[in-house]
Amino acid sequence: MTKTALVTGANKGIGYEIAKRLLEAGYRVLVGARDQERGDTAVASLRAFGDAHLLLLDVADLHSIENAVATITQNYTDLSLLVNNAGIPGDMHKVGWEFTVEDLRATHEVNFIGPFALSKGLLPLLIANKGIIQNISIPIEPLPYFNAFAYTTSKAPLNVMTKSWGMSFEKENIPVEIFTVMPGAVTTDLNGNMTGDFVKTPAQAAELIVNFVLDDENHNGQVINYDGTLSVY
Repeated sequence: MTKTALVTGANKGIGYEIAKRLLEAGYRVLVGARDQERGDTAVASLRAFGDAHLLLLDVADLHSIENAVATITQNYTDLSLLVNNAGIPGDMHKVGWEFTVEDLRATHEVNFIGPFALSKGLLPLLIANKGIIQNISIPIEPLPYFNAFAYTTSKAPLNVMTKSWGMSFEKENIPVEIFTVMPGAVTTDLNGNMTGDFVKTPAQAAELIVNFVLDDENHNGQVINYDGTLSVY
């Protein structure tokens, strides 16, 4: 039986590697991408690993999300996995009060409002297929070495959504799991391709992320750290 997954921001970085791992695991993968050309290039490469299809999707654009939901509802009724991977960091070096409202709105639209709208729109299919919503996030506690105000404040509601929806799914006996994985430091163009002993490659991060989908354990409502421990906030 075919299993279909949607991975947002899948034309590069962690999203591309997540798509690759899912293809290798037997999923048909919808490669969410904003740009036709970059999306086509990614899909052509990913087809070496399985059944990949481009889905044009800009998670900052509610109209684009509505179109994507309609396309999936009409053509991919077996969708059982949504990976909310696409994200932007904002300026990771500004102090909090230097941001404008417009700066914060941009990060929140991509990192929370978009994933919320997409998850809500696809929820009927995911319920029908006893599916999974997997969010990719970051720790939200400000730290001396990581105090990215726009980034953390826009990911915090995604983590709250995970715990809130997970609690409601359980209470209402809705057959969907929602959980979040925080893979830790990963070298991507989002952070200027930083390197270091503590920094994972996108492929290493994707292996960690996808393993939680494939392990046949119930992770509903969990926000999972890179080392497998659970956040308690």
